[in-house]
Amino acid sequence: MCFKFLYTRFLYLMIPLIILSAGVVKGGNKVVILVNKGSFASVEKAASGEKEVNFRDSDLLDDRACTECFAATELKNFLVRVTDLKEGDITITSVNKLPENADLFILGSVKSNPLVKDGDVKFETEQSFKISVKTDKNRLITRIQGADRIGTLYGVYSYLDRLGIHFYGLGDKGTVYPKVPVSLIEGLNIIENPSFLTRGFHATQARGSLEFFLWMARNKLNLWTFEEPDVLFLKKLGIKLIGGGHIIQSKFLNPGGRYPYNHPRFSGDENNPADPYPVSATYQGDVDKNDTLSYFEAHPEWYGLRNGKRSSNLPEWAGDNICTSNSDAKNELAKNFINCLIDGEWKNADLINLWMLDEGNWCECDACKQKGNFTDRLFDFQNVVLNKIHEARKQGRLKRDVQIVSLAYHETLAPPTHSLPEGFDYKNFALTFFPIERCYVHTLADPACTEINGPILRDYNSWTQGEDRFYKGSLFIGEYYNVSYFQTLPLLFTRMMKTDIPWYYKTGARHFHYMHTPTRLWGTWTLNQHLLSRLLWNVNINADSVVETYFKKYYPTTTEPTRQFYRHLELATANFKPFKQYAGTAKYSIRRQLKELPKNENAEIFSLDHLHYEPFHPVLNDGLDVVEMLDEFQQARKYLDQAMLICNDSLERQRLLEDERRFAYGEDMMEFHYHIIRTALLHQQHKPEMARHEFQAVATYAEKLKGITDLIQVSSVGSAIKNGYEATYLTMVYDYFNQIYGNRK
Repeated sequence: MCFKFLYTRFLYLMIPLIILSAGVVKGGNKVVILVNKGSFASVEKAASGEKEVNFRDSDLLDDRACTECFAATELKNFLVRVTDLKEGDITITSVNKLPENADLFILGSVKSNPLVKDGDVKFETEQSFKISVKTDKNRLITRIQGADRIGTLYGVYSYLDRLGIHFYGLGDKGTVYPKVPVSLIEGLNIIENPSFLTRGFHATQARGSLEFFLWMARNKLNLWTFEEPDVLFLKKLGIKLIGGGHIIQSKFLNPGGRYPYNHPRFSGDENNPADPYPVSATYQGDVDKNDTLSYFEAHPEWYGLRNGKRSSNLPEWAGDNICTSNSDAKNELAKNFINCLIDGEWKNADLINLWMLDEGNWCECDACKQKGNFTDRLFDFQNVVLNKIHEARKQGRLKRDVQIVSLAYHETLAPPTHSLPEGFDYKNFALTFFPIERCYVHTLADPACTEINGPILRDYNSWTQGEDRFYKGSLFIGEYYNVSYFQTLPLLFTRMMKTDIPWYYKTGARHFHYMHTPTRLWGTWTLNQHLLSRLLWNVNINADSVVETYFKKYYPTTTEPTRQFYRHLELATANFKPFKQYAGTAKYSIRRQLKELPKNENAEIFSLDHLHYEPFHPVLNDGLDVVEMLDEFQQARKYLDQAMLICNDSLERQRLLEDERRFAYGEDMMEFHYHIIRTALLHQQHKPEMARHEFQAVATYAEKLKGITDLIQVSSVGSAIKNGYEATYLTMVYDYFNQIYGNRK
């Protein structure tokens, strides 16, 4: 007992020494960070000086100084947070020479910092970095060398990750720090190159925040919309800005827009430039008698032929595409488009989605039909725009690279049937494959999913396999983890991501985004975001290990029950695609089937092998059925409640509470669907008393969902969907049953 007492006393006395020594640095407890401030007055001014930087010109000196000095300030701030170093112990200074008596960090690329080079480094691409640490004269010299300014920034964040700072979620609540002070890293020598060159989110609205954008940079994500007002801050962080979409035709060849030329047969436009286009044989003048000549009035032949008539119906969705065989129409659209890139509202865009209408109709004229399938026509159109961009750059009118991104989607999922136009600009073009019809019970290449993913996989393979295929350019993947109908329900995609993303990479994709990412109140979405960022940067990581570490670090006192909560939640929501949106080329969905009931009381509700009410487990196309989904939600609730009961960490409690809010929204959505499906089944069985009883539960959950608002508004601004009840997309069905079974007074 005496020995045991003395040993315990020894450990007690040693603990403070162990903790203190953990944060000791070699160079006299001083650190100097060397970085090039360029023409800025100080490193601090460079770090926050993005408004003084022209990120669109060819002079990169100020770009590098701004981003690399920002990286230096990030490094300093976080070193103070997790080591024994104080604010005054760390000096950031411009590049000169290696000072004595301090540990050193040398940041930059060989083009910005001559001190950074440490042997021959062969980076595979931009954004890459090397971190090397050597001991010299009893001091640590850490070089963080980027292939470019963004590589330097990513290298700093990678170094901080190795110190034990993990940027899992948004803000300080989402960041994990070491429990005790840490020491600077010794003996490190690594090079990292990104797997996917473009990694991020497809968005069309300014709905980000400082927390969100910093989280993106700290997790090496680099794609967001140019609609954000502070684009210079995003440029500093290395975030590429994307715009465009299904609005291209209506924006740049608006049929109702004023014709900008002096038309030979119209009076009142004499101050306009001379008309470069021949008079249309179908010209009918100012048809609507508003004393203005519109594009459509001047050139009806530029627009799509539908049922024998030229159509001016050009909304963003389900309208009529322009006549893609008309060279004048394409040239005019391209001219307006490029002017917008040069000095218009799209002057900051790095990438443009040059898309046709969403589920639009294609021109039926003979010239268009002779072009080939819809994808052939699409490439013909893209080629004209790419050539005009090249011409504008050659003339010096457009001073930056702009990548055009088109799409394999719905009617253009099939690849082209003949060679692309001669000289097609592959360098500045990428194609996005959008598997919107897919399911998330099965990975895209799973042979067990013949009913839904099988046809999509065949199209994908025809784009990516075979030496005789006609398109061999860059490939984007546009996933639908939060497709609009999901409205940020607590869905999980760890099983899909860990298989699909490496497979996408293996089959040639190098760019990736998904639509409608939430930008706040993540809750359970934090795990999706974290795993996505890790896999896109390095497809060879062990995804299971990443997830395991996440639970241990992010939920340190509730690791096991929280892991079980997430496991059951992922099972519960895996089959939500046909449940909430649609799946398969026939676009099956529970939502659509239920909407048939007012017109056809005997409409079949379950017609897929994937989804039934009672458990149904075929050899192929098996997915959880409705009662099984509800059971998994109940299992998830049990483990979440257990985690919340035993949690002993204040920050972890905040994370669990945010998880619980989003999960409760999902619970209410599941219960609403469960009971409205049961109401429909009982209604079809002509059991009105039972249906009325069931509908009371539907009404209860409808009221609960009406109270959920902020959780709905995290992936859009000004959405037409205002609350959880509207997010069911079944209000019409609810009203139908309410008329029959509701408590009418």
